[in-house]
Amino acid sequence: MNPLPNSVHGHQGFSLIELLIAVAIVGILSAIAYPSYVSYIEKGRRAECRSGLLKSMQQQERYFTQRNTYVTFAGGTSSAVISSFSGDSLAQSACTIGANTCTAAVTADACIELVAQPTYTESKVTEWYFDSFGQKQCKINGSSSKVTDTSVCWP
Repeated sequence: MNPLPNSVHGHQGFSLIELLIAVAIVGILSAIAYPSYVSYIEKGRRAECRSGLLKSMQQQERYFTQRNTYVTFAGGTSSAVISSFSGDSLAQSACTIGANTCTAAVTADACIELVAQPTYTESKVTEWYFDSFGQKQCKINGSSSKVTDTSVCWP
């Protein structure tokens, strides 16, 4: 049997115009969806950084009640008793956490300030601060001073 000519079967495949329209639609949808996706990922990482600070502060307070002193360490370095990163492991964490004595403390053992620095490219906040007096602060991108307005970085 001879196969039937294309005119009997009708249209086969996509035309170039149909393909270009489909590609344009996918391009428009991705141009709208991708920035929203990135925004949600950053929002989740910010939440991880804040919760990592709170977890480390709980560990600091527990240590303080047992030894009457706080532990200071640089961000990302391993501390035997205090978590120095926000996630399950340092390699997968959104932030590294460091601990310094407060500058306004009466004695060095009276206050600790935790600092979280993102390990990813952050569009809004460069550092989060939380001290043992409960003060929450942050540094905004492009600023060298701390912001005390907690609605900016501690929603």
